Amino acid sequence: MMLQHRTLAMRLAAALLLLASSAATATSQAPGYRVEIEPGAQEETVVSWARERCEEWDLPDAPLRAFRDDKGEVVAFASHYRNRPLIGSDLGSIRKSCSVSFQAKNSPDPSEFSDMSWIAATWTRNGRDIYALLHDEYHADRHAGACRFKDGMSCWYNVVTAAHSGDGGRSFSAEPRQLVAAPAFKQDVGQGRHRGFFNPSNIIERDGAWYALIATTGGEGQKGGVCLFRSTKIDDPTAWRAFDGSDYTVRAVDPYREDTSQAKPCQPLKVLPTTVGSITKHEASGLYLALFHLGPDASQGIAGGRVAYSWSSDLMRWSPLQTLVVHPTMWSKNCADRTRYAYGSIADPASPSRNFETTGDEAFLFMTKMRVTGCKVGPDRDLVRIKVRIVKDTP
Repeated sequence: MMLQHRTLAMRLAAALLLLASSAATATSQAPGYRVEIEPGAQEETVVSWARERCEEWDLPDAPLRAFRDDKGEVVAFASHYRNRPLIGSDLGSIRKSCSVSFQAKNSPDPSEFSDMSWIAATWTRNGRDIYALLHDEYHADRHAGACRFKDGMSCWYNVVTAAHSGDGGRSFSAEPRQLVAAPAFKQDVGQGRHRGFFNPSNIIERDGAWYALIATTGGEGQKGGVCLFRSTKIDDPTAWRAFDGSDYTVRAVDPYREDTSQAKPCQPLKVLPTTVGSITKHEASGLYLALFHLGPDASQGIAGGRVAYSWSSDLMRWSPLQTLVVHPTMWSKNCADRTRYAYGSIADPASPSRNFETTGDEAFLFMTKMRVTGCKVGPDRDLVRIKVRIVKDTP
C-alpha cells in the first residue's frame, strides 16, 4: 500500500512537472511584439543644420531627450557639447534656441571632469526642476603633455556626472561635480583606447525609483558592456548605484579624490551590445523597449549598419536583438555613402508621461542624419524623424 501511494505520488509529481514545462514552453512561445517603419512613412526633418544652426558646430550629436516644462512647452536636447535647447509646442515643432543651457569649462585638469559635456538624459517631476545626467569627455590630446598618443580616440577618458536646472532647462548647473559613473582609474591609465563610462540612456521611473543604462569600455577589473544604474532619490546625484550582479551597491568612486581600492565593478547586462539610444515603456504590453544604433555586422550580412531593438519586462533581462531598419551608420566604411545615421531614439508625441517615458502603438524614430563628403562626416547634420509602429506578432 505504501508503495502504491509512493508510485501515485511520483506519477502526480511527474504530471505536474510536465504541465509546468508545457506552461513554460507556451509562455516562451507566446506572441511578442515587433517594431517596424509605418508603411508609407517618409523621413521628416525636425531641425535643419543648414537653416537653423547657431554656429558651424551646432548640431545634433546625442539622442533626443525631451520633457514638458511647467509652461506646457516641450523642451528637448540633442545637442553638441555647447548644449542648446530645442523648444516648441510639441515634438514635431521644436526649434533651435541659440541660448546655451550648459557648457563645460574646457578644463585641462581631468579631476574637474569639465572638459566637454553633453546633456545626455533629463527627468522632471514638475517641469521646472530638471535633473540631468551629463556625458563628460576628457580629450587629453587637446591638453599639452596629458597623453602619450596624438589621436583623439587613444586619449579619450569619459565619466558621467549630474546637473540640475531650476528654470525648466534653460540653464543647468553641475557644480560641484557629482560623479554618477566613473572608471576606478585616472585618465592617464590605459591610454591607447577610449576608456570610462559613456552615453547614458534616458531616465525611466519604475516603482518609485529611477533607472538609466550606461555603457562602459571596461578595464582595470571592470568588464565592458552596459550596466544598469538606479537612484532612489532623483534630486540627490549621490544616490545613483549600479547593479553588481545581485543588488544595486556600486557607487562611483572618484579616482582623483578617493581610495580606488574601495571601487567595485558593475555587472554588464547580457544581450545589450553598446550604448542605448533610448528606453521607453510600451503601454499595451508593459514591456520596455531599448533602441540601438549599430555598425556593420558581417555575421548578419549587414555592411553599413542598422537600428536594432530589444524588449524587457524588468530592465534587467533583455530579448535577443531584432532589426528595425538597415542603413549606413556613423561606423560605415563605405565611401560611396551620401548620408549616415546615428543616435536613434524612440519618442511618442502623445505620451502622457511628462518625460516621454511611454509609447503607444505609434511613435517616432528620431535620428541624426549626417551628410558624407569625401568619405568624411562633418558638421552638416540634421535631426530627423520617421514614424514607426509597434505590432503584435501572430503565433
